[in-house]
Amino acid sequence: MHLAFAAIALDSTASNGHGETISQSVDNKHILVSQAQNWVTENRQVQKSMVEVAASDRRLIIPACETAFEFNYPFAASQKTLRASCPQSGWQIFLGISVHQSDNALRYTGNFKAGHQLVSADVELVSLSSSIAGLASDLRAIEGFSLASAVRAGDLVMQRQLVTPIEGYRLNRAVGAGEIIESSSIDSILIASATSSRSQTVTLEQLDGARAARDLAPGKILSNYDIKQRHQVLITQSGIPRGQAITRSNIALQDYYGKLPNDSLQNYRSAEQMQAIRNLAAGSLLRLSDLTPIDIIRKGDNVQLSVRTGALEITVTMLALENARLEQRVLLLNTESGEEIQGIATAVGQARGLSTVAR
Repeated sequence: MHLAFAAIALDSTASNGHGETISQSVDNKHILVSQAQNWVTENRQVQKSMVEVAASDRRLIIPACETAFEFNYPFAASQKTLRASCPQSGWQIFLGISVHQSDNALRYTGNFKAGHQLVSADVELVSLSSSIAGLASDLRAIEGFSLASAVRAGDLVMQRQLVTPIEGYRLNRAVGAGEIIESSSIDSILIASATSSRSQTVTLEQLDGARAARDLAPGKILSNYDIKQRHQVLITQSGIPRGQAITRSNIALQDYYGKLPNDSLQNYRSAEQMQAIRNLAAGSLLRLSDLTPIDIIRKGDNVQLSVRTGALEITVTMLALENARLEQRVLLLNTESGEEIQGIATAVGQARGLSTVAR
């Protein structure tokens, strides 16, 4: 901001002639301005060429000062006004000052489309006479970013235009629908995150053994919509009627392509001690919603009940009075004594003692 040169002469010295006074005043003005610039340069840690002392009224007489002028900021809240004073005479003046700081910025050296990955040659460093909010200024940090929108040569580089790219994969040959996408058919590339959603961009793990969902042309950047991901899931090997237990003889792990239901079972352990709650056709995808825990003890079964007393363990044959699943309580009957015992089902036809229940 260019400030007016405000001056208040509190005292002036006499001169022998008008012309001599004007000439001396001009020299004194140059001395004052130079000393003021030097003081601000040191105080503000800026270059002297950036400090401007506003032009003064030509009629103002600047008296000579035998020593250097003294300077300070008279107003605590502002550094736009400087007070200069001569210690010997007590003369003082208020000077308007401006510090013109140039800001570094970057501008594009060519026209670039959205998604273009920037390199150092795409931008150049320039100086601005005034600051602009949101500009990028670090030439060293520009590499690795991509453009969120198209730009033209000479445009200043704005922070909002820069996005971090994400890794993606592009086909280097045509792939037909249903064909497995081999690793040799894809190239790793960086994609601007503004032009591709992270949820749509596929990973190398998802591409492993995946099939093309449709005919795909060379140069296609792959997304989740273009592939059928391979999964290992449990499939029924034969028809399983309702109530039948799931075993390794009637299910198997097989490849499945496409989107999986959330409750799909993908390992044998997840189907252990389970039975079908509906009729399942051969070749069906096994889901948790199709199954329920199996009753390892059924009402009327003979059950081997183990009861431990200290170091002694006794096994007694009991009659199950109800069904029970694994680790579920079950009521058992001692047919000889008529006593009912609470047990915990531990395996098919086996339980451990818990407590005695009055008959």
